Amino acid sequence: MRSFEPYPTLSSIPPQARLNAYEWLLQSVSPKLRERLCAEGHSHTVGIGEVVSIMGEPCLGYVERGWLKLVRFTELGDEQLLSTRQQGSFFGLENLSPTPVLAPEVVAITPAQVRMWSFERVQQMVAEDLELTQSILGLLVDQIETENNLRLLHQSTKVPTRLVRMLYLYAREEGKPSASGIFLRMPFTQYDLALILGVRRETINVSLMELEEAGLIRRAGREVWLDEPRVLAHLQQEGAAYGLPDAQEPTARSNFLLS
Repeated sequence: MRSFEPYPTLSSIPPQARLNAYEWLLQSVSPKLRERLCAEGHSHTVGIGEVVSIMGEPCLGYVERGWLKLVRFTELGDEQLLSTRQQGSFFGLENLSPTPVLAPEVVAITPAQVRMWSFERVQQMVAEDLELTQSILGLLVDQIETENNLRLLHQSTKVPTRLVRMLYLYAREEGKPSASGIFLRMPFTQYDLALILGVRRETINVSLMELEEAGLIRRAGREVWLDEPRVLAHLQQEGAAYGLPDAQEPTARSNFLLS
């Protein structure tokens, strides 16, 4: 197995020691601009499978809760995953950069809360304000470097390890502490898990069984319990702990059913 050494990024700072991306953006601009950004952003909820923005349509949003996938479709209708966005991250920054790219389709893969801005208004603010331009580019560079780190991590770790890392990250957001471990109801469809991990759906089934046999998780239908100490030890041993929070106790949140 190849060793994984992440590039140094803002994201490598422990989460408790840094602001989330939205807070950082607000604090990096002038009070007047901060007021405009707060006033023009509108928050709304989306369910599993709901489209936040269609392919080709530029948008700017921030994930306040949940996970989204950014995808494109081929001429044959095949879905191609570009990346995922989870709680605390922006999407659509690329289109505000000097060399915009074709906007992907943005779809919720878990119940999510998303803050959206009028793309045209933000684009106008970026054109008028150098301070905001620098802040957006800083976030974009950090986002690209973080995705490069995750790509390297995925190339150097096995599918079960990548799968349990993904489940653990979501459990940190939406799981509920219990005597048997962190409890959650799986929100991800097996199709999305396979798409995100770049494997066949059958591989997801096999990987879940391997994780269960190793004592990392316990399943009862769509209900899953994660043994946090074992999961963390496993991720550390496999060199897959990049980006994980240091806190030992998960925040109890609402649980959602997989649909």
